[in-house]
Amino acid sequence: MHLLTRNTRPRDGRVGASAFVALVAAMLLLTACGTSAQQETGSQVVNREGTLRVAGNVVPNNLDPHQSGNYTVDFPFLSPVYDRLTQVVSGPEVVPMLAEEWTFAEDGRAVDFRLRDDAVFHSGNPVDADAVVGSLERARDPQQSKVSGRFDMVASVQAVDERTVRITTNRPSLDLLSVLATTEAAIVDVVAMANGLDISREGAGSGPYEFDQVRPGDRITYVRHEGYWDPEAQKPARLELIGLPDDNSRLNAFRSGQVDAIKVDPDQYDDLQSVVAQPGFTLHEYPIVQSYVLYLDIGTPGLEDTRVRQALNYAIDRESINSALLNGRCPPLAQPLPAGLDGHNTGVAELYPYDPDRARQLLKEAGAPDNLPIRIIYVAGASPQQEMATAVQAQLREVGVDAQLIPIPAVDAQSTFRTGGYGLLNIFLSAPTPGQTLLTNYLANFRFPTPPSQEFADAVLQSLDPSLSEGERTELYETASGIAAEEAYSVFLCGSPTMIAYTSDTVGMDSLGHADFTSVFDVRYAGVTS
Repeated sequence: MHLLTRNTRPRDGRVGASAFVALVAAMLLLTACGTSAQQETGSQVVNREGTLRVAGNVVPNNLDPHQSGNYTVDFPFLSPVYDRLTQVVSGPEVVPMLAEEWTFAEDGRAVDFRLRDDAVFHSGNPVDADAVVGSLERARDPQQSKVSGRFDMVASVQAVDERTVRITTNRPSLDLLSVLATTEAAIVDVVAMANGLDISREGAGSGPYEFDQVRPGDRITYVRHEGYWDPEAQKPARLELIGLPDDNSRLNAFRSGQVDAIKVDPDQYDDLQSVVAQPGFTLHEYPIVQSYVLYLDIGTPGLEDTRVRQALNYAIDRESINSALLNGRCPPLAQPLPAGLDGHNTGVAELYPYDPDRARQLLKEAGAPDNLPIRIIYVAGASPQQEMATAVQAQLREVGVDAQLIPIPAVDAQSTFRTGGYGLLNIFLSAPTPGQTLLTNYLANFRFPTPPSQEFADAVLQSLDPSLSEGERTELYETASGIAAEEAYSVFLCGSPTMIAYTSDTVGMDSLGHADFTSVFDVRYAGVTS
């Protein structure tokens, strides 16, 4: 097999800061360079005996990464314990983790991963090729995994030798590297599991931390695993990650000093200003790459007609939702790729102005019944989703659509939607590349119940071919984003930055991995100074 493209990780310091996918003809060239701890923390001295306390929305009930019901819920809480072959750092950039280098086949349909020689599981078992193969085969097996659909491009995983794993794919696999960076691709201690370890309740990872106390639905605390290969990934001695779905509770915990950092929802922005105006508090906004949408199962009776789905989009007053519920922090959106992202289609940027008369006309043309029923799932207790769901319900009622709201726990919302027959009002998941964003949200059967058009699928899948030029790839992104908008695969609402509020006693909160493209915490290189 002719393999090309090597990605090497330096032996010292933090994982390299410049190794994202760069394409030249048929090659993927990734490089990595080190960053010292002193450079990363500036003049601040990290307290390596301290505790970092971060509050997000929801704590998972199951600790098994391959049983994940919602990636955005689970990742922050599982990633400290479980390493992956690759990782995404601020940028976003895909860089080495357990794999210190990799090479792509010329046709983009196979990748050889060379493993680190100094990684071990917390049990002491080695992280070798057999462990990686066993982990990924478990993740791919629908009998053992809820995330098998994530790996539908993988044809086989095999050990070439003790430190080399080859993953063969059934299509060009530009997106494979970032898929492997998710906790759904976590490398687990299959030997310990074979000896009876239940990883739904205990850890079986090789990451920088071990579970200490687990309080389902509330919080998880962690202790540093001594001897880990990347000390900069475990700055504090302890972590405490807390789930506070109520915005006021989360803000009050931050204001009173109970936590060092919080995830900020757009509807909290105004209330937070009085806090961050005080010395010692900071608010950081990442680029606008995430958005809120009402996902539609386009195979649901009544929604098969594109005109009906377009009518739903014309019925929504996005500006009023933004100003009334989101403090003006969520500009209206009409397509899956927001402005500023590669592939944003300027031709459809203003496709759905608020026009209830146009909505009624389209419903009539489509022969939709009066009070067309639509079941809409939203995450129970989550803001601003529940407030947005109520606003959407009222606006749809004005054009003759009966939206029935169904609150569901966050861990079950996505899995319920994919059974079919529902809408889902939630955050639209973004990924390090636009092609993966479009594929994950519309072509993955573990997320989208009814496949979109073949034209859309062709554009997305062609964009994953490593041999394309950047211009060719961008054109395909624009085509796909335009199709999704014109065929109204979702009711597009608005795009919002990921916002993190933190104290001056923390480091690394303005460069969290994953936060560039989705609203999850990755505290791998964060820490405290007191």
